[in-house]
Amino acid sequence: MSGPKGLGGKAGGAEKLDFGRLEGLVRGFIEASIAPSTARVYASGQRRYLTFCRNSNSPPLPLTESHLCLFVAHLADEGLKHTSIKGYLSAIRRLQIVQGLGDPFVASWPLLECTLKGIKLRQAKSVATRSKSRLPITPNILKHLRKFWEKDRHNTDNIMLWAACCTCFFGFLRSGEITVPSMRSYDPGCHLSAGDVSVDSLASPKVVQIHIKASKTDPFRKGVMVYLGRTDNVLCPVGAVSAYLAVRGQSPGPFFRLASGVPLSREVMVKRMREALQPSGVDITQYSGHSFRIGAATTAATVGIEDSLIKTLGRWESTAYLSYVRVPRDRLAGVSKQLASSGDL
Repeated sequence: MSGPKGLGGKAGGAEKLDFGRLEGLVRGFIEASIAPSTARVYASGQRRYLTFCRNSNSPPLPLTESHLCLFVAHLADEGLKHTSIKGYLSAIRRLQIVQGLGDPFVASWPLLECTLKGIKLRQAKSVATRSKSRLPITPNILKHLRKFWEKDRHNTDNIMLWAACCTCFFGFLRSGEITVPSMRSYDPGCHLSAGDVSVDSLASPKVVQIHIKASKTDPFRKGVMVYLGRTDNVLCPVGAVSAYLAVRGQSPGPFFRLASGVPLSREVMVKRMREALQPSGVDITQYSGHSFRIGAATTAATVGIEDSLIKTLGRWESTAYLSYVRVPRDRLAGVSKQLASSGDL
């Protein structure tokens, strides 16, 4: 009987290990270690970093603190938000790890930490300044929008835009929660789709139910239901959404979309809103996509809706007691009528 083979040979009849196949498995496991959506975000950050390195004639790896400080400053200068910059740093960290160069522990680099903190504080100050200048969309402003778009009431884009504006205002929503960031970035996993919107009755709808899958106040994407109620008023979100559903149909895809089939983006929504407000004589630069949410909260407070309900409707963070508040669907939907019946501020 022969003894065991040496390294690389057979032992006890075992097959020779296929290291090429094992290396392929390792690569597959590494790819599977993050979600596909995260992988797409990381790929975008890594491409941007590699482009920066090429343009600056700098080696991308191994990472150095001074070079990353320059990169994040470059991103901030281009207008990228602090949270997105931190996401890009996670992507770059992974880039070095998967290349077998070890963990750079970028979170412990003091100069980089100071740079990021400075970016965060400066951007927060800028946002606060912009917020002070934004005016709320009130019921009277909504009437100006309706009057403008009703001039061509058979235009499907006008019907869609009116429904989108009513949804934002009466749902206390950010424009980004019902639109897409850009024309090509629609993702059914997080953006408002046809299947996320329903009515309680096709013949005589009283409530529109909207499933918001992802938002700024829902980072873990648990999802939230938003209810819009019939107002029996010229400002009626149920009527606006029902009219849009009649021309849109039930085909899958982004819920709010132009007649061309292109998803409604935040940029286009704000642009068309400002165009519609131009004849009214208001300063259109003071109105943005966030003006609907600001206006809804402001109007709700003016008509005497209690603070706890406003915070529930707007999904704002507050004291722990709010987590115990249970508000019936009819009460949530009933707020639409109160908002529509209010006068201007």
